[in-house]
Formats: sequence, structure tokens, C-alpha cells
Amino acid sequence: MMRDYTCFIVDDEDLIIQRLELFFHERSLRDKRFHLVGKANNGLKGIEEIVKLKPDIVISDIVMPRMDGISMIEQLKPKLPHTQFILLTAYSSFEYAQRAIQANVLEYIVKVPLRDADLDRALDKAAGILNEVKKKEAEFQSLNVSVLENKYRVRKQFFNELIRGEIPSHRASDFANRMQFHFFQANYRCFIVEMNMYESFRNDYSASDQNILRYAITNIIEETVMNGGSGVAADLSDNRFIGFLSWENNRSDLETEYDCQTLGGQIVSHLHQYLNQRVSVAFGGPHRGWESIKQAYTEAQNVSDDFYYHTEKVVKTPMHRFHYHNDRKEEVQQKLADFLAGVKRKVSKEELEKAFADLNQFVTDHKIHKSIMAPMLRDLYRDIIVKFKSGNKLAAEVAEFPIEFLAFREQLAYIGDFTFEYVHAGQLLHRIEIMSAMRFIEKNLKQRLTLEAIAEEVNLAPSYFSSLFKKTMNEGVISYINRKKIQLALELLNIQDYSILELCEEVGIVNEGYFCKLFKEYTGDTPKQYRIKMTRYESN
Repeated sequence: MMRDYTCFIVDDEDLIIQRLELFFHERSLRDKRFHLVGKANNGLKGIEEIVKLKPDIVISDIVMPRMDGISMIEQLKPKLPHTQFILLTAYSSFEYAQRAIQANVLEYIVKVPLRDADLDRALDKAAGILNEVKKKEAEFQSLNVSVLENKYRVRKQFFNELIRGEIPSHRASDFANRMQFHFFQANYRCFIVEMNMYESFRNDYSASDQNILRYAITNIIEETVMNGGSGVAADLSDNRFIGFLSWENNRSDLETEYDCQTLGGQIVSHLHQYLNQRVSVAFGGPHRGWESIKQAYTEAQNVSDDFYYHTEKVVKTPMHRFHYHNDRKEEVQQKLADFLAGVKRKVSKEELEKAFADLNQFVTDHKIHKSIMAPMLRDLYRDIIVKFKSGNKLAAEVAEFPIEFLAFREQLAYIGDFTFEYVHAGQLLHRIEIMSAMRFIEKNLKQRLTLEAIAEEVNLAPSYFSSLFKKTMNEGVISYINRKKIQLALELLNIQDYSILELCEEVGIVNEGYFCKLFKEYTGDTPKQYRIKMTRYESN
């Protein structure tokens, strides 16, 4: 694929600038790779414009008022290391030649007379160097990504096999030595990081974006751990990540509890701050040696069962476990049966919300373990479908209840919103709420929108709203928002030239790299390439 190159002229003589403009115009008729994007008549103005436009190639005079060309290049080189500089001069001076060499200037051309052949040769040489730089950057980036992906893939496989007891101690020890995991021979704790709102995560991000986010989550967890001690983190499966943490010195139970709460809070905070991902963290008890890893994981997993009765962003340790009342199972079953019997075809949203609030209060007061409670709610969901299936226009669209990744209150809210839509099938009630959500998104497009804020605006449970939006629009909420933000960015670029940072601020995307990725994903071009195309279109 042929690459385009942006060029910039700096010269204090109007005749030379006009001569170069004519040269680029005539060259464009036979070679469309090189595009003139700007000009300046002195070094100071040149620095200002070049830093803003970041051209690939700069053609500059040496002797100019206010700042000479070589001084300008010396200031620009640290900021634009890959830009290629071509110098023009009417003087044959050894001092200039020496400074040009020290500044790593590509070509040194005498401009009286200024020959097209010299300029052609210099531009082709610059293009060759830029292509080589681009190729090496791509190879290096590909290598980095490959190494990183392989590292995480190997870790994931290793820890999954380890906690299932499929790796003997001597193999685990060999692997640990290769990966420099020395902390397992000291006192350590296993912890589990669980993604909240995982059903929405699966609905709203493509498979490739999910993988990218999982790599990023693992990185942030591990960096946070390393700031507080020694340890490692790995992607485990679905909505879970596993980590191991070790402190060098012996600590009291109280100190350890405080440190676990602190570290867990930092993991929760960092993932929300940097990736807008909500998670909860569960720590197991102290262990030592490879032979205890499976037990250490089991303890952390047991503690994480308590997440079922929390909403999000919580840190749990063995000292603060729930006490479960599994002997109240029959009472809960009766409560669910009474609720099902009371649901009528014309039930109102308010009646449903009150019934679910009463159910929520009873179960919260008499907690039953997730392994018992979640299947009971799944059965309630199915019983509602059976009860209202006859003549129901939505019967064919009913999805399997997402039992595995929702907390108790999320499951209740999901069933409540589903029930209201299902018993009123054919009235398109929630299609109106989707329209309201789209209006809210349009109105607040320049803000940093979250799924939770939009769901709250239309009075639906986030998980159910996410599922309903995708079913209605054939597109996830986050994907829809991102597409709208890029459309807004294109509208702004068509009005005037914005820097990437300015565009990010205008459309409410914090990360410039993420904005550029989305922009190219939706347009096929980077913002810089799009601006060049717009400039060429407007000049024709």
C-alpha cells in the first residue's frame, strides 16, 4: 500500500516559497505521495507550525531572520525524532555543513540554482527512510504485542492447571524460577478480582476489545500489587482474574487485614479510574509453598461467593464473611411461589417493584448461599415464561437467564424488568425507553457516558437495559456511544481543524490512544490521514 507524506516549507524568500509550491503542484500530477501542508517565513514561526502539524518532511532555508534553519531543526528534533529535514542554502560554508551533519540533516541542497532533480532525489530518499522507520516500528510493536500476549496466555494456562491440581510441585517450581516468581516460598495470599456488570461487558464490547481490556486489567492489577509488595496476576476465566501477593516481613493479623483492604481498594480504584471497569476483590488466608496453592485459591474463591449479595466495588477478606441461613430455603421458595401467583397480566411497574423490594429485603435479611439462591431465581424466570407464554408475541425472543455473572440484586432487577415487558408483550413499552436512552445519549454526547447512568435515566436495571438495547438496536450500548462520538468528531473536523487532544475533549473521550483506535476503526483512517484527505479535497 502506497503511503502519503506531508511536507512543510520554511524560507524567508517569497520567490523560493513560490518556486517550491509550484514544484509540489507539478510533482503531484505524476506522484501523489507528497502533500504540502504548510509554510513559514522564519525559524520561530516554523517551529510553532511544525510542532502543530507534525509533517513527515521539512524543507528549510538555513539563513533566515529571528532564527536560522539549523537552530530550528535542533529544537524540533527531540519533539519530532522521525521527521526528515532537507536544508537549502545559497552559501557554501563549512560551518553550516558541519552543523547540518551534527543535526542529522537528511540532505544539504544548494538553492541557486534550485533543481527539480535534487529535490526529487531528496524527497525519495526521505520517503525511503520514513518507510523503513515505519516498518521497524510495526515489527517492534508486533513483537511487543506477541510477547505480551504469549506471556499472559502462558500464565493463564499455568494458573488454571495449577489450581485444578494438574501440575506437580516440581514442574510448578521450574516454571516459577523461569518466570521469577520467588515469592511463593514466602508467606503469600491468593486473591480473586471479579468484574462487576460482566453481562453488560460481554454485550457492549466486541471480542477483540474484550481481549484488549482483559490484558489491560491484568496489567493494572499486577502493577498495583508490585507497588505494595511482591506478586503476580493472571487472567483466569470469564469475569475473573487471579492474583498472588506476598509481603517480605511478618505481620500481625490486624496489619495484614489492613494491608489487604488497602491493596484491594487500590485495585478497585485504579481499574475504575483508568479503564472505567468496576470490580470486586476477595482475599484468601495466608499460605506458604507450591503445595498450598490449590487450597489458597479455594479459600479466595469461597470468600468471593459473598460478592453475590453485594452490588459492586467491594473488598472481602476471611475476617468479614457473611453467615448464610441455608435452612431458610423452604421459606424463600414459598416467597417466590407467592410472588409468581400474584403476578397478573396487567401488573403495573410500581406493583412489581414493591413485590421485588419485599423479596429483596427478606433474602437480604436471611441470606442463602449463591449455589442455592441463584438456581431458584432461574426457576422463577422460567416459571414466568411458562405462565405467560400463551399468545405472547415475545416468546420466541426470550433469552436464557444470565444466572452465572449477575449478583442477587441484579438478578432480581433483571427478572423484574423482563417480567414487566413480558406480561405486557406487544405494547412495545421498553422500545419507548430505548428511544429515551438514545435521546439522553445524544444530549450528553460530549460527556463521559456510562451504562449505569443511562440505565438509571430510563429506570431499568443496567444488565437488563444492556441486553434489551442490543436486542433492539443490534448494537451494544458502548459501541453505539462510540460510533456517535466519532460521528461528532467528523462533524467538528469538517468545520475546522482540531488537534487530537481538542477532539478528545469535545467528544468526551479521555484517552487519546483509544480515540485514535476508534476513529480508525469507524473511518478507516487515522485523524491525521483524514485531515490530509480533507485538505486535498478542499483544495481541488
